[in-house]
Amino acid sequence: MGLVAVGTTLAACGLTTGGGVDALCADPFVISCDRYGDSTLVVIDADTSADDIAAFAGALDEATDAFDGPVRLEARSSRAIILDPEVTPPFAWQIDLSTVASADLDSVLGGVLAAAEVPGAVGIGVEDGWGHVTVQRIEHFVDVFDSLSQSVFENGATYTLQSADERLRIVHVPTRTSVDAIHEIIAVAEAYPSAEVLLEAMTSGSQWPVLYVSHLTPPQQQEIAVRLRDPGLADADIDGYPLEFILGSVGEAGVSYVDGTFGDVPLG
Repeated sequence: MGLVAVGTTLAACGLTTGGGVDALCADPFVISCDRYGDSTLVVIDADTSADDIAAFAGALDEATDAFDGPVRLEARSSRAIILDPEVTPPFAWQIDLSTVASADLDSVLGGVLAAAEVPGAVGIGVEDGWGHVTVQRIEHFVDVFDSLSQSVFENGATYTLQSADERLRIVHVPTRTSVDAIHEIIAVAEAYPSAEVLLEAMTSGSQWPVLYVSHLTPPQQQEIAVRLRDPGLADADIDGYPLEFILGSVGEAGVSYVDGTFGDVPLG
């Protein structure tokens, strides 16, 4: 949404004069109501009951005319994992009320709350119709993916491991990449904790995933190439097209790349 870094309270912006908004922002489980440029962010306690959240979201949706611009509802937990004291941990979940039709709010909210119940799943939201999930720990990744890819995000989502750097990110396009292939990618990230593992794809339009693995040693590069070329992974792309990989390493000869396809399926 292009939120700027410095926010001001709604009261300071004169947006609480309507009474309804003022009452909403004063609710005990509201952590903050802040204005960022033309956008508004309302943060609530993630431990609030589902019934209270549903009632609050409905009331906030009805009051959006009092806000001069887009409105986001975000839930944060005091139990969030903090990897760096200077970096804000992921929110529990978030909804952009400006992009959700009032008639669909209950369904969207129900899906987000259900996703938030999955152990290890945080940072849950939808942007331009595409789901986003942050996974707190690598050991949670398979369970989070299996649960959400078969329910809330059955049409696709991006799953990112919470880490200090880019460690593991999977753009899951259900019509392009098999579950077995996703599990294998997660297993590679677990086996090579120093590697950066990224399954990249467009989230709309032409979606052709490619796996990039970098920060490898030359021996690791060869190990993973052999692993991904295993014939058992020939069905990695459920449409029957090859799923490509590009592996990068740094050795005495400098940077080198090895490419190929899952299951060693021929290109073209």
